[in-house]
Amino acid sequence: MSFTFRDRIGLTIFGSSHGETVGAVLDGIPAGFKVDQSRIAIWMDRRAPGRSSLTTQRKEEDSVQILSGLQDGVTDGGAITLLITNKDSIKKHYDEIKNNPRPGHGDLSLFLKYGPYRNYSGGGFLSGRMTAPLVASGSLAMQILETIGVRITSYIDSMGTIYMEDHSFYDENEVYQYQSRMPNPDLDARAVKLIRDLQASGDSIGATVRTVATNIPEGMGEPFFDSVESIISHLVFSIPGVKGIEFGSGFSLSSMNGSDANDPFIISDGKFHTHDNKNGGVLGGITYGDPIAFRAVMKPTSSIRGDQKTVNLETMEPSKISIVGRHDPCIAIRAVPVFSCVTALALLDLYLRRQSGYKGNFEKDPSYGKNERD
Repeated sequence: MSFTFRDRIGLTIFGSSHGETVGAVLDGIPAGFKVDQSRIAIWMDRRAPGRSSLTTQRKEEDSVQILSGLQDGVTDGGAITLLITNKDSIKKHYDEIKNNPRPGHGDLSLFLKYGPYRNYSGGGFLSGRMTAPLVASGSLAMQILETIGVRITSYIDSMGTIYMEDHSFYDENEVYQYQSRMPNPDLDARAVKLIRDLQASGDSIGATVRTVATNIPEGMGEPFFDSVESIISHLVFSIPGVKGIEFGSGFSLSSMNGSDANDPFIISDGKFHTHDNKNGGVLGGITYGDPIAFRAVMKPTSSIRGDQKTVNLETMEPSKISIVGRHDPCIAIRAVPVFSCVTALALLDLYLRRQSGYKGNFEKDPSYGKNERD
């Protein structure tokens, strides 16, 4: 059993949906970085339930206590313990799922792995509630990355049959001005109407979330096993409901000829770039300076109203379940800040490992990239 990601940084998350707390222990963070707790609070508020009529109405303050790892607000080099209290849990809403697993949810998998003593209320530790410590720790990682100029933003670029065609880099504050997290007024209005209709019918909808990280240092990542794509994907798949990911042009590359897929190199402001960034800022598993761009798909929320067919775990006979409680009609809306924060954790880890690479990536020789005659 593992709730830990570990390389240059280590992250362990703990707790459950309807337990007393959720939290994280983040280690490997260098000493001497001043933490702005108000920035953590901003990101927590973006993810928190009950902040919008489009999302679950569970009410959680989601304030973060930092119990260790800081000295006068500055990282001391030790493990940083982040604690978040659950204040609005209603376990009785989940009595029926103890023996009747919800279709599309992890209830059955949880039973098969942990047996009758599993933590099943609200999905236990398979719940989206566990993304709260991901945001708490990731928002701290993001602050460190911002000191070297890295900027990360995520937004919904499709929901149902509603698609964005403009894939520009959006400022993070702009994204959160839109209820659906689709930064386009017309598409946002359509998405809001779609969600209202789903709330009325008790159904849910899937979506895709696009993430873009700019001002990326060159030379991060390893050619095999620990490529940039591998590390980001490793953490992205810790977000409940994620079922697929693509970098750059992704799966559409399968329909291209090499003459179309090959992306010409260019020099801009003395740095290497490609014409269209079809590889999402990564070649050979390693960054070369273009923005890292990827897109992930989230399935529809599995907890929906109405009778659904399942199997009773005690009788092993067919049964039905009707789900009550408070659920998101589109879980991707609250997942948008989670994508930004887990990306920050991945990039900080990669940045700290990067020191085993070419020294020129850190302290560029003035002659780097120039001809001898220059």
